[in-house]
Amino acid sequence: MVTNGGSAAGHEEVGAMLARDIMTAHPTVVTPDDPILLAAEMMRDRHVGALPVIEDLQSRRLAGIITARDIVARCLAEKHGEGCRVRDHMTHAKLEWVTPDSEVDTVVEKMTRAQVRRIPVVDGARGLIGIVAVTDIALRLRLGHPSVVEELERMLSLPTP
Repeated sequence: MVTNGGSAAGHEEVGAMLARDIMTAHPTVVTPDDPILLAAEMMRDRHVGALPVIEDLQSRRLAGIITARDIVARCLAEKHGEGCRVRDHMTHAKLEWVTPDSEVDTVVEKMTRAQVRRIPVVDGARGLIGIVAVTDIALRLRLGHPSVVEELERMLSLPTP
């Protein structure tokens, strides 16, 4: 459970707020068959560092996530061509997500454990309905729970095991 610092008796839970309260609803998405260049252009144009990958526009079932880092490290640095598809470089194994009713402390725990800066929000059928970014958490919790924001940033700064 993520808590605001202090003595054991003085811990204040952050769980009163839910993922639905802080998520960005209806995020921009790509499908696995979209060209990697399209994903990069969408990230640039929308000023985001990641896009959820959905199976198709009808079901909006979460298939993975593609980040700017994925494109740079897995596509460009490996000198793959422009013909790459999102499926070739997206993260789909060990994919974490939360539901709209997940408490923010659960969201923070999952993000820190997986060392990710963004986490999709899905419904019961794993249909994408939103995304929570570290900045969403920081903007909502900065004043009331600064130690939680500091803990999240510290955990995300650790080297990947």
